[in-house]
Amino acid sequence: MVANLKSLIIQQIKAVFGPLKVYDEPIKQGLITPAFLVLIFNNEHERQLGKSSKRTYSINVTYFPDTADKRGECDQVLETFQDEFRYIDNRYHVHKVAGDVVDEVLVITFNVKVLLKELEQGTLMQRLQFGGVRNV
Repeated sequence: MVANLKSLIIQQIKAVFGPLKVYDEPIKQGLITPAFLVLIFNNEHERQLGKSSKRTYSINVTYFPDTADKRGECDQVLETFQDEFRYIDNRYHVHKVAGDVVDEVLVITFNVKVLLKELEQGTLMQRLQFGGVRNV
């Protein structure tokens, strides 16, 4: 799920911002600007009542600007991001989009929440026979 979510975010960045360079791992040398870096830094799993669970992914998208007005460019990218990233792939809700400019680099953080439902294997009769439920 994590790799798929990261790929969907990268695809959406390219669709919204055009053919910019998007990195999916930290850059040690050779950064090409303008560029984005996408990292999923937290994955939280919470069981719900019944047969479902909720996962919350915390994502960090860093934008490296390439103009003389780096602050203005960062502000414009953040506003576009907030407008265009309400959902990832029209399926996953984006929550708590926040952005900070640090050392002329925009750092955007947000959460994606996914509700998962457990699928039951086999027929009802098989579950009754082999699932520990017995008629008394």
